[in-house]
Amino acid sequence: MQSRQKQLIEMFQRVQDFLGVTPPPASPAYTAQKNTLDEIVARLTTHYQDQSAGQRLSRQETRRQAALRRRVREEFLAPIAQIARAHANVPGLAVATRTPAPSLGTLRLVQEAQGIRQAVATQQAVFIESGQSEDFLERLDAAILELRQSLVGKDRNVRVHVGARRGLKDEIRAGRKSVEILDTIVRAAFKGQGTLLARWKLAKRVKQVPGGSLSVPATGGTADENEEAA
Repeated sequence: MQSRQKQLIEMFQRVQDFLGVTPPPASPAYTAQKNTLDEIVARLTTHYQDQSAGQRLSRQETRRQAALRRRVREEFLAPIAQIARAHANVPGLAVATRTPAPSLGTLRLVQEAQGIRQAVATQQAVFIESGQSEDFLERLDAAILELRQSLVGKDRNVRVHVGARRGLKDEIRAGRKSVEILDTIVRAAFKGQGTLLARWKLAKRVKQVPGGSLSVPATGGTADENEEAA
C-alpha cells in the first residue's frame, strides 16, 4: 500500500472515531453519510487484507514454482536425457529429449516437458531397461501437472492483489467525497464551538497527527511489506 493511501485510510478512521465520540445532531443527511463512510472503511479493510494476502501468496507461489521447475528438470528430464544420450542407436532420441535450459520460463518448460514425454513414450522400454521405474511416465505426468497448476495458482493470487489495489483506489475516492460532505454537516452543527471544530479539523487532516493515529488492521507483515507499492 502506498503511504498516501495509508494516511487517507487512517484519516477515515479518525473521522469515524470523532463522530463516534462527538456525533452532530441526528439528521437524514448525517446518518446516510456516516453509514456510507462506515461501509467504505469496512470495504477498505477487506481490500487492504486482500492486497497483502495476494502479495504474500504470490511470492510464496513463485518460490514453490521455482522448486517445482528444478524438480521437473533434475529429477525427471535430466535422467531421461542422460539415458537417451547413452542409446545413440535410437535415431533422434537424444535430440528429442535434450534437457531444457534452467532459464526457461515456467510455461515454456511445461511445454518442453510435455514434448519430451511424448518422445519418451515411443521408447518407454528403453528407459525402463536403463533403470527408470515402470511408472516413471506417470510420475513425470504428475510433476508436469503440478507445475502447470502452480501457474494457475500464481495468476489467481495476482488477480486478487490487482483487484484489491483497484478497490482501494475506488473506495478511497468515495471516502474522500463522504468526508467532504460530512465536513459541511459537522461545521454547521458545531458552529461557534472552537474546541470541537479544532478536534474535527485535526481528525480529517491527511497526515500523521501528534501522538500517532489509528491505523489499518495488521496483517502479520512488517511495515515495509505492508506499505509496498500498490
